[in-house]
Formats: sequence, C-alpha cells, structure tokens
Amino acid sequence: MSFIGDRIMIILVKIIFKTPLHIGEAGIGLEETSQFIHSDTLYSAIFQAWLRLFGETMSDIVLTSAFPFVGNIYYFPRPLLPIPDFTSDLAIQYGKAIKRIRFVDYDNFKKWITGMPLDLEEVLNTSDIISKAIISAVQPKVSLDRMTLASNLYYVGETVFANSLGVGLFFLVKLKAEQMPKFKAALKFLGEEGIGGRRSQGYGAFEAEFEDSFYLDEPETPNAYVTLSLFHPASDGEIRDNLYSYRLVERTGWLEGEKANFGMRHKRVLMIAEGSVFHRRVSGTVVDVAPSGFDAHPVYRNGLAFIIGARLEAK
Repeated sequence: MSFIGDRIMIILVKIIFKTPLHIGEAGIGLEETSQFIHSDTLYSAIFQAWLRLFGETMSDIVLTSAFPFVGNIYYFPRPLLPIPDFTSDLAIQYGKAIKRIRFVDYDNFKKWITGMPLDLEEVLNTSDIISKAIISAVQPKVSLDRMTLASNLYYVGETVFANSLGVGLFFLVKLKAEQMPKFKAALKFLGEEGIGGRRSQGYGAFEAEFEDSFYLDEPETPNAYVTLSLFHPASDGEIRDNLYSYRLVERTGWLEGEKANFGMRHKRVLMIAEGSVFHRRVSGTVVDVAPSGFDAHPVYRNGLAFIIGARLEAK
C-alpha cells in the first residue's frame, strides 16, 4: 500500500469475473467486445453503485482503467514512449510486432518508462500470454417480438477469462482512507449487479479482491508522465505544448438513471487514451455529456487523469 500525504492512498483492486464480460466500443456493434475496461466506464459503474447504496455522490476518487492480469503478472498499457536502445536492427526484427501489442507486463513497463533496455523477445512472449488467457468469442442469441413472438437471431461478443489460470482485470484507485469501507461495499454491490453490457443476461458478474502489497514505482526525477486512465483536459493550457505522444479514443454510452435506462445516448466525446505521454503533469476534468434537452439529472463522463512519472531522454 502506497501513501500520498496523510490520508490518501493507492490500492490495487482485482476483478475476478464469474461470468463472461461484454464491453462495447464506440461505433462497434454487439459482435465486438473489449478485453479491458476504460476508466470512464469503470468510474461510472462504481459511482452508480455508490449512489444506490448510500444515497450520496462519490467524489475525490481517481482510478486507472482496468487492465488484464494473469496469475501474478499485471499488465499495463504500452507507453507511447521510444523504446530504450532501439537500434535499426531491432526495429527491423521487432518493430511491427511491438506496435501491435497493447499491454506490457509491469516489470517491462517499469523499464520502459525509466529508459532501461528491454528484452523485446520477453516483452512479446509475456504479451502473448494474454491471448491464451483472455478469449473473445461470439455467441448467438434469440430475441422474441412482444406482439408476434417472431424470433430474431443476433450475436453478442463476450470476453471470457480462464479463471483456472487466475485471470481477470485489475485497476489502481487513489482515495481517502476513510472512504475504503464504502468503496469496498460499492464494489461488492457492483459485482453482484455486474459491469458492462447485457447485465440482464448475466454478463459481467465478479468478485473484487484488494491487494495491499502492490507498490506503484516510478522514476525519482520524472520529466514526462504516462496516463493510466482516459484523460480529458480541463483547459487548453493542460495540453498546449504539453503533448509528447498520444492517441485519441471516442467515447459514448447509454443514459442510465438510478431507476431506469432512458434509451438515449450520451454526447460523443474524444478523450486521450491510456499510455499517452505528457511533458508536464495533468489533472483532467469531468465532462458534461448530457444530450440536448435532457434535464432529468446531470450526466458526466470521467476524464480525470491517473498518471505515473517517466523519463524522456533529451534530444
């Protein structure tokens, strides 16, 4: 457990799924599903559970996206930093393969962000473990017309975790120590309700485990910062002359209230993706994504940054 200040701490939460998971992406149909959970989706789900349990809003909590773990190997997003000591010969041998990987095991992630040489063969082999432990499949489903009972065949993508291998997703959360009891209760409630899409069909049920021995290491004198969450700038000043390398991702979703699904989509918003790199620290903000004319309640999308320091070699 790593403490920041007097009563703020960072903990690691493991999500162990009891059923398949369906996480859709913007612009992709039901046939596709993601192998990880973006921080805005994760935050919204916990926020709703907290609100339903305690009748109050959750605040002052910052979390990462939920990334894969296999056994005792934790995977982090591939940082959009130059590979240390990446020669032209290595680029010819490994360049295309490295670009295709999305996650890097924590040991190599630490080396990457601190500028230490990598064993690229090990990076690729460890990354391949995910493809064997987390499988995306497509399942046929049938819906019935309420009036005519006519059947309609459709397909749903699902992410399946090899629980026999100790596989799931994990995330880091920064919160006040006194918030922990309510946070744990909200995670337990959310695990029973499920996270992601198709929850009424049993998808997304999980149990949460809390790891108190994980230490998030970073360089002593960072001169760059990697985001482990989605990030939406609070102002132009947060990104002006600050972006080193980044990727954008479009985010949207369905409006849900405490008691109902409104059948309406949020406004679409672009966010800076996990693994993006900044020269200076960033904080981010929560974005209002309520569609025009919707006033039943506020609708927000979490773009608060969870960053880790890195070393960027001077050119």
